[in-house]
Amino acid sequence: MSEGPDKLSIDHCAMPSRKKARGRQNRAKKEATRTVEHRTLWEPMVLRGNPGFVAVPCEHTLVVPPQIPQEGPAVSFLDALAGEGVLTGRKEAHDPMRFCVRSVFCFPRVWKEDNERSLAIDLLLRFVRNSFVRDARIEGESWFHQSPLNEATICCMIYLLELIGTYSDLDVAVRRSTKTGAKLAGGNRRDVVKFVAKRLHCTCLKELHRAARTKVAKVGKCTGCHIQFPRSELRVCTGCRHSHYCSKACQRADRSKHECICNHPEVMRRDLPADHIFKSSM
Repeated sequence: MSEGPDKLSIDHCAMPSRKKARGRQNRAKKEATRTVEHRTLWEPMVLRGNPGFVAVPCEHTLVVPPQIPQEGPAVSFLDALAGEGVLTGRKEAHDPMRFCVRSVFCFPRVWKEDNERSLAIDLLLRFVRNSFVRDARIEGESWFHQSPLNEATICCMIYLLELIGTYSDLDVAVRRSTKTGAKLAGGNRRDVVKFVAKRLHCTCLKELHRAARTKVAKVGKCTGCHIQFPRSELRVCTGCRHSHYCSKACQRADRSKHECICNHPEVMRRDLPADHIFKSSM
């Protein structure tokens, strides 16, 4: 008789809680709704210029829509970027390269699997291309002089994924992408339009790039004082071929911060072998 209450109490504890089950169901529904909402923030922009999306018509190489699966690592990756607000302009990544590295490495299948990496690059390129063309037509002359930080962040993400597919050493990919990321984030729309136009052979982008070259000058940002200067007035650090400075005084003032990333200028070589291994002296 004494075993009865104990057995009942054990069985009672083993039974699933209806309240917990309802909580799991509600969380699953919310997550599914959130995923759908995030997808609607980037998919229409990717598909613009294709049949059924005539807001930004293009009769060149973008008429065939990309095959976007319902789910997968690349789709989840873009959903996450949309949730961060970078694809919508709702939020700016004030440190684009740090944001890119963190975001990409959170999705290992995107940077490890060639097909997922290629799909993510294609979707991001088409997204930023259609954003360029749409916004330039809507905003006219003022578009060329606005801050390109979110667009630069997307381009940094694309370049990082490209380099991960090229170099076997992740440190090499990150260091090389950081240099281009600094150029894009510290420059203007002339740089970001050129970046995309080199990768998508579209007459719309070529026309936009020609216009950007006439309306905005080449500029860069000093690593020390973070002030924009004409790119011809900036000098690159010969120790790393990465950071640019407006003067020797600015370089000396930034030395304590710069020491941790300086040296290894060979990593920036144009003919760097794909199997090069980065050997840090730290």
